[in-house]
Amino acid sequence: MSINLFFVFLLGLLIGMYSYFTPDYKALQDNRNIPKIELSDFTLYEISHKRIEHVLEGKEGKKFDNYYVITSAKFGDNTKNLFQTIRSDNADYRNDIIKVDGNVHYAREDGLEFRSNEGIYNTEESLIQTKGPFVITQNANRIDGTALNYNTEEDTVSANKIRGSYQIK
Repeated sequence: MSINLFFVFLLGLLIGMYSYFTPDYKALQDNRNIPKIELSDFTLYEISHKRIEHVLEGKEGKKFDNYYVITSAKFGDNTKNLFQTIRSDNADYRNDIIKVDGNVHYAREDGLEFRSNEGIYNTEESLIQTKGPFVITQNANRIDGTALNYNTEEDTVSANKIRGSYQIK
């Protein structure tokens, strides 16, 4: 009878050791977004058979499955009638929409510029939006306001609380 107790005890000990030392697969199934690529002081070019279409520069960049996160970002768009750039401290680029935050500066080849603290640029619809205050300048002309909606293709602007200075030629 004692040999049977020994094997039962040994079986219980082995089952206990197996359950205690079984790997925890929950830690391996962590759902955090992990960057696929991390870049430092980089410049990315999107080139078609005709020209360089987009340029993306930054101090630090992370590419995830379907979006980019960039610090000290500069995005250049050469697909429109006029070359345009948008700079900011931070940018999130997903599905042709660039969300920019901190020291946003939009500049166009013809001298039009706008500055804000935040904004959203939809590259497909050529639409720039800000919710906070902004300043648009071109040559000696200046417009201040809040809640900007600017279509860069149609060159139309709508905003709230605007105040402007326009130089007539």
